[in-house]
Amino acid sequence: MRQCGVFSPFLFAIFIDSIVDKVKATGVGCYLNSVCISILLYADDIILTAPSVSTMQHLLDVCQQEIDYVDMSINAKKSFCIRIGPRFNVVCCRVVTRDNHELAWCSSIRYLGRYITSATTFRSSVNHNKQATYRAFNAIFGKVGRAASAEVMVQLFNSKCLSILYYGTDVCPLTT
Repeated sequence: MRQCGVFSPFLFAIFIDSIVDKVKATGVGCYLNSVCISILLYADDIILTAPSVSTMQHLLDVCQQEIDYVDMSINAKKSFCIRIGPRFNVVCCRVVTRDNHELAWCSSIRYLGRYITSATTFRSSVNHNKQATYRAFNAIFGKVGRAASAEVMVQLFNSKCLSILYYGTDVCPLTT
């Protein structure tokens, strides 16, 4: 099945559903109002949430066992760990895949176009969105230049650039 095929997301969801079931069956990880949020999925992007590094390693082992069973693999070069909580800046133990590839600890990760940053509480960074907004405006201004009126430039900015700046702000809290 091609990646861009019409049925690809549906078939992939069926294919990967067993991984979600296995993670939920462990009974460990994070819960919100008694709902398991230890594994979050969107298309082929997976987030594992755990209250400790050892629990994270356990969830990764469970996932990898099921991923190996369906003949898939974890790309350790594209997989990262981030710590959120009071001890976010403490050096953590290694989290490794079964083939002994270490997952890197980092201060921010990109998930679905939003950057989640390591901090004492859940935070999302808008710095990348601001940069992309400036790039979009500069591209428009470079094409139109001084030929357009101020009203046209404001309308172009509102219609083409603000959506980049506001992307994902409804689900990720902003700081002052």
